[in-house]
Amino acid sequence: MTLLGSLTLLIFCFAIIFFGARSCVSAQEATQIRKYVTSADSTLSDSASVGNEDLQSTLAAAVEDPESLDAASVDRASDATRRGYQEALRNLEVPSEFEDAHHYMITALGIRADATDALAEAAGEDDETFSEALASAIEDYKLSDVIVLDHYVPASEEALGESGRGDDRGYLYEPEPFMDYEALGPSTGSAGSTRSTTARGASSDSNSLGSSRDVGISTVEVAGRPLYPGADVTLSGSDELIFSVTVTNLAGAVEAGVPVEIILNTRAERQALPTTIERLEPGGASTVEVRGFRPGEFDETAEVNVRAGPIRQERNEQDNVLTGTVTFGL
Repeated sequence: MTLLGSLTLLIFCFAIIFFGARSCVSAQEATQIRKYVTSADSTLSDSASVGNEDLQSTLAAAVEDPESLDAASVDRASDATRRGYQEALRNLEVPSEFEDAHHYMITALGIRADATDALAEAAGEDDETFSEALASAIEDYKLSDVIVLDHYVPASEEALGESGRGDDRGYLYEPEPFMDYEALGPSTGSAGSTRSTTARGASSDSNSLGSSRDVGISTVEVAGRPLYPGADVTLSGSDELIFSVTVTNLAGAVEAGVPVEIILNTRAERQALPTTIERLEPGGASTVEVRGFRPGEFDETAEVNVRAGPIRQERNEQDNVLTGTVTFGL
């Protein structure tokens, strides 16, 4: 009886420990997800504030009177957008369910940072150069709005549903255009200042919505060697860890701002570096290089995930992802 009682007590203690540990892990995961969602909300809100509060007034004044352009203000906006992009890029506490959503957010922030950098550079040039840079930046800002509204938010909602945190949808970022484009006047090619017309009405030949839209990864090379789906590339110590990704436009619409991201999972860390293909002609292909990864340990095999797109209304996403491995040799 004593032995039976001891075994019963032992089983009871193990059950308490097991369910207590599961409860703690579940609570930790919920906290991590909520922390990420609120952090992303803050990042995107800060980005929108730079456009609507800081950059808006400066550009509106410059449209009215080009001589009044405050180049220092544009420089500050450029620094702010670049800082927000880099902070999001360095975020290593991304829940696995939110990897796709985070990819879209980084792409949108990167487009805004590059567009504002180009504006800052053109601010010191003549009026015609700045006007051209402004028109180009407006189109880029509209594209970033589309990515946030049509890709980041739906991906975040899906991630919350998959993780059983649907009640946390209230913490999600409420999409806000980067700027009131209509207030800048018709010379900027504005398409409306409301959220829906800004994000969904970003009309140009580079974003025409055809019934057939599709991009796919054609080839991936690592240090000049081809990486095939499910295959491995062994690198020597002298090889530079550079990825070359070729993406093909398989449909009949011109595509602009096609996001590309490479994720390298080593034992030490998860490294994710994004880039963007500015323009893809129908039936055409473009190659981008991504570098800056830290190599893994000797004889370590790290998983590589390459993603291109997806783009809005894409008919087939199966060829948007390529997964393989890289082994770090002598």
